[in-house]
Amino acid sequence: MGTRDSDTAGSDDAAIEWARSRFAFNNVALVSDWPWAKTYRLGESPTLAYLKILPIRAAGVLDSTARLAQRFERQLPRVLGHDVGRGCLLTAAHQARELDYDSPHEDLLAVAKAYARLQAEAARMPELSTGLPCPELADLPHQLLAFLQPQPASAADAEHVGADYFVGSEDAARYHRLLTRRLGLLVDHLKPAQELPLTVNHGDLRPPNTAIADDGSCIILDWDDALMGPAGMSLHGLFSGCAVPTVLLSGSAAAQAAAATPQGQILWAYINVLADGGYADLTTLQRALPAAICAGVIRFMLNFSDYPGEASREDVASTLRSRCSDLLNVCDLLCARDPALALELAVDYEAGGELARAQALVQDQAARHPDDVPLRVHLARLCRQRGELEQADEVLRDAIQHAPQQASLHAALGAVLTQRLALGDARQALKQALALDPALDEARADLERVEALEAMREDAQSPERMPILRYEPQTAAAARVRPEQVALGVELFKRYGTLQIDNAFSVEAIERLQTVFFERYTPYFREDDHPDALRLGDKRYMLTVDMEEPFDAPGLIGAPTVLPIIREVLGDDCVLGAYTAVISLPGSKDQRLHKDHPALFPNTEWHFKLPCFAAQIIIPLVPLDEFSGTTRFYKGTHLIPTEQAEASGHQDPVVPLGSCLLTDYRCAHRGRGNRSERVRPILTLIYNRPWFHDFKNYGQQPPLRLGDEAYERLPADLKPLVLWWKAERKYRETK
Repeated sequence: MGTRDSDTAGSDDAAIEWARSRFAFNNVALVSDWPWAKTYRLGESPTLAYLKILPIRAAGVLDSTARLAQRFERQLPRVLGHDVGRGCLLTAAHQARELDYDSPHEDLLAVAKAYARLQAEAARMPELSTGLPCPELADLPHQLLAFLQPQPASAADAEHVGADYFVGSEDAARYHRLLTRRLGLLVDHLKPAQELPLTVNHGDLRPPNTAIADDGSCIILDWDDALMGPAGMSLHGLFSGCAVPTVLLSGSAAAQAAAATPQGQILWAYINVLADGGYADLTTLQRALPAAICAGVIRFMLNFSDYPGEASREDVASTLRSRCSDLLNVCDLLCARDPALALELAVDYEAGGELARAQALVQDQAARHPDDVPLRVHLARLCRQRGELEQADEVLRDAIQHAPQQASLHAALGAVLTQRLALGDARQALKQALALDPALDEARADLERVEALEAMREDAQSPERMPILRYEPQTAAAARVRPEQVALGVELFKRYGTLQIDNAFSVEAIERLQTVFFERYTPYFREDDHPDALRLGDKRYMLTVDMEEPFDAPGLIGAPTVLPIIREVLGDDCVLGAYTAVISLPGSKDQRLHKDHPALFPNTEWHFKLPCFAAQIIIPLVPLDEFSGTTRFYKGTHLIPTEQAEASGHQDPVVPLGSCLLTDYRCAHRGRGNRSERVRPILTLIYNRPWFHDFKNYGQQPPLRLGDEAYERLPADLKPLVLWWKAERKYRETK
């Protein structure tokens, strides 16, 4: 979206004609079009000029730009004319080499020095900044929170928007909550900035807004966001925020070491030139500049509230998220000085799911207080929650060296080792914890879990037994599984290519599916040539399930008891590739031994060395046993050819309602015949890597039946599983 007509005095054509009265040209080219400015290139090289058109409400800066260009003629492009009423600025082409983020370090040093010289001199000439906005620094954090506060749609203003317009209400609310909790830190942090003299600030100083002339002088472009304030308010563009300068000026040992880095050299070059120019002494600059830079970040973010526009929305959203994260980094640095506050904010982060930030705060405090046992346990727990099990192990073992009689440390180590499936070591650590403190009920419960995991692992090794992951009966209702259960499920599945998962779903939910299925799909309960169902052998058919209630239940297609295992195996970007049901009629015969898909690389061993590319969940709608007929599996055959499977031995799982089977697409199996007098339906949900396409099984029917309305009803976190089908379905409809 470009500058709105209502914001400007007259059209672009009128502005171009105004420019023609001051500069002769024939060619006109639009080179940038943003809500906050539009720029045209006029003429041909080497005789060029640039016409910038600003919204009228922002055009007051043009008088100051002209004065600055006249005073600092080597640092700004020459102004050929400006008209505040039209919002127009006409400048001569600078004939210099423009910079970018990959420009040589020496060029960026030159920018920092030239800008500091300009600011030091401008501070002695207040008339240069007449008419520029001068924000009240103490109000900036409060204004930021107002900007981040999501607004109801009824409060929408076409001229001014909140952060939620760009980043969405969820992200805006998240940043609002986090920064509200840290408001006091920001307010106190900005106070030292008031010790610095006011001067001209560019507002958006970054490499693309600078150029180096042949004589080595630096030219600074695009002063549209200029403002008056303490020096430093525009430096955030050189450091991607204010956290890096805050560290560099902290006076710590790390800061002293970092002073020699490229970023440290740029910052200190800027500071030294300011000091040499008489702007402020080094001590004051080192203390106050982090505050000024932070204030500049906030002011920069607030500017976007005046410029809604679809064309810039995504770019602005990325910038706002980056700067909010940077402000949180600064708050984390500030709270490190207060251990109690640091831990309080770490708990706040943890409660909001910001585990990486919580871990960083606790880790910093643990390094400062190595003898604090609860702190070490807290750190290890956060490492464990983030899946950093080796680090959690290391933290706890180091703590045990210092405090070997602390039962909580041994108990925490046992929990970590359990999640790592180092079950023998976990048992030993938990027994040590209980020996030191028999009242540790959680350690006792963990020990029982270890013994249960060991039993499941041992049972799976028996040739005639199906690998089984047993959840507690209440797990499905709780919709949450323990990390070590997921880890064992992944281990068994990868090793054997098949896995029975008990208590994966509530029996009541499966009985509901059973009732609806028998009502909805009765026409398929007879032997016939069904045009929309694939015959899979004797009296056995596969049909595609309509993803309507109750078969679209989030707890079914995104089962928290199964999907975490699948995502560990197939990757977080896996998709639901097919959703079908297989109906076995009474009297059906055994299927032939088979695999569900041909080898990806036939006649090579590559197929069996590759990771799993597809896996299916089999959910029985009636119990599977020797009468209804189960699926006979040949565990481990996902790693060998089909013709070798028969000799490997088989397993006939008995699967009650609420349990399911998970199988690698490469695992050999055969459906057993139905010897009962009742139809035996099973649901099959096939998940695969996003690049895989099953070309074998879906020639007669689609792999999914999902309309737009049903898609919209899905929770946001499950939509990526089936997003591919929206595009696929539209493609099929056009054929």
